[in-house]
Amino acid sequence: MRHFILISCLIFFNTLAVVACDVSLFAIIAGNSGNDVLLESVSNLVSHAKALANKSQSKEEMPLHMQRFMVQWIEFNNRFRTNPPEWAKKDLEWSNKFNRLTELIGTIRNDLVSIQPDQQKAHSNIMKFTRLLTGLYDSLPMDSRSRLLLDITMDFDHIWDAWHDQDHKMLIESTEKLAVSCQKLAEGLDDSAKKQLDDTLYRCEELQKMAKKDGVFEGKSFEFMLSMAENEFAKFNDAQKKSVSPTEK
Repeated sequence: MRHFILISCLIFFNTLAVVACDVSLFAIIAGNSGNDVLLESVSNLVSHAKALANKSQSKEEMPLHMQRFMVQWIEFNNRFRTNPPEWAKKDLEWSNKFNRLTELIGTIRNDLVSIQPDQQKAHSNIMKFTRLLTGLYDSLPMDSRSRLLLDITMDFDHIWDAWHDQDHKMLIESTEKLAVSCQKLAEGLDDSAKKQLDDTLYRCEELQKMAKKDGVFEGKSFEFMLSMAENEFAKFNDAQKKSVSPTEK
């Protein structure tokens, strides 16, 4: 059944990966930190990034969404770069993270508004932007499960980098690391939550197998599987967020 779903996706999906803008992840990591202001701002920024990704191929709608995304980023940057939350003041890389995100936005804009736009590259970088936002939470005190969720997000990012760079060694190493992180996460979950993670675990195992093949960079099979794995992970986080009562957050 799972193989049938993958084949269906290969037939009907276009060449752009699905956007796995994992807003729930930020809420889970923030937990009861009382950092609602940053969480709300990050969530709004991710929503604008998702809208831009969805309209990246529309000549009529893309410019407006690009403008809204950049305005949202400027407001976010001005608000938090020099005035981070108390827990982030010890993060020596805080400013550098903003620099990297700013550079990435510049690259996204260039790829979308150039004479010969590269929507697929821009789309990939929008997804990368949403992943790198999680790095802002590195210094936030959190429980081991939240830390694993953060690690898994960056594992996905490293796999995407390896895929785009066609770095076979890095692809094998990063898929193995993702599988280990996901298995470690599963071991700390109750039966209900573990079941919700099953599809992510399955796709991570498939990614490991595919990464070891000599022809992994031929065609789109690995890319689609990676997109599906990341989306399953986002769905897992969404389910986890909904299952936590207000008193437990």
